[in-house]
Amino acid sequence: MTIAIHESALIRHFNTRKEVLRAWEERIGARFSPFRGFKMPDSRLYIEDSDFLDSIVDLIITNERHVFIRGPVGSGKSTLMLLALRDLPTLADRKGNKFITGYVGMTGLYEKQMASAIADSLRVKYRRSWESSQIIDAVAKESLRRYLEEQSRTALFIEDVADNQEAAFHKLRFLADLPTEEMIDAYSGALDEPIFTLVMSGTLIYWNAMLSFLPQIAHRTEPLDVPPLNDAKAREFIGRRIAYAQGQIDSFDPETFDVYPFSDEAVKVINTATKGNPRDIRMLARGCQQVAAENFRNSGNPDVTKDIAELVSKAYATLLKEVQ
Repeated sequence: MTIAIHESALIRHFNTRKEVLRAWEERIGARFSPFRGFKMPDSRLYIEDSDFLDSIVDLIITNERHVFIRGPVGSGKSTLMLLALRDLPTLADRKGNKFITGYVGMTGLYEKQMASAIADSLRVKYRRSWESSQIIDAVAKESLRRYLEEQSRTALFIEDVADNQEAAFHKLRFLADLPTEEMIDAYSGALDEPIFTLVMSGTLIYWNAMLSFLPQIAHRTEPLDVPPLNDAKAREFIGRRIAYAQGQIDSFDPETFDVYPFSDEAVKVINTATKGNPRDIRMLARGCQQVAAENFRNSGNPDVTKDIAELVSKAYATLLKEVQ
């Protein structure tokens, strides 16, 4: 018996839209959508804010306070942390200490889960049968050894830190206080500075939760607010993504670049609607691409105009309020 397979409405629309979007991308010389999401960030797409980066670097170099990168969802906290995680091991502080880094990106962790995640990320050996306090003690001892023998400070990056069980916080408190008084007494003169730095991220709600549940760390932590993109940086954000999709990101010049097929007025409309949030800029730009691609099919014009940006911004207004 033969079963006839007919093309469904969904398949027709899927294939049609795919062709429409692909035609627009080919028209602007792109190999894929400039506004697709990437699992791992590329430093060439990062929009630099010198003052903000200086603040982070100064805190890590002076080694006096922990860091909390604070901002709304989509503001670029994760991108910044992952890039710092990658670059920090190649640097050294003013004393010549190198950095050994670890990253905990999971949330909702219980006490032992947090201890295990920290040890795994910092490549510290432990037995699975150990209690959480034993695991954290092993991390502390290895961090001490690395500081004394390898001249390496430990930096632990933790995303959405307050989105974990309260008991897990206290493991962080122990590490944040290193070296302990016992360590200082045992190695007289060798431990005159902190050996463990926490670089945390989260929203304002998470920061307030940390103030409530772990004030001992919060009061020794500097919150740094991720600045929103201004119109010029939003233009660069879109320009870099277009150049990346065109395979020209390595020759991108931030002093002179084009955002074609977007008009400068369209970029300003998008940035105003998104309040300078990178994730939302990307979302609205993708919406503009969809409208412009349909126009290109009908008229042969691929431009993203101010009118298109205003149309898309209004359509996304409700959604943006829900996710901000």
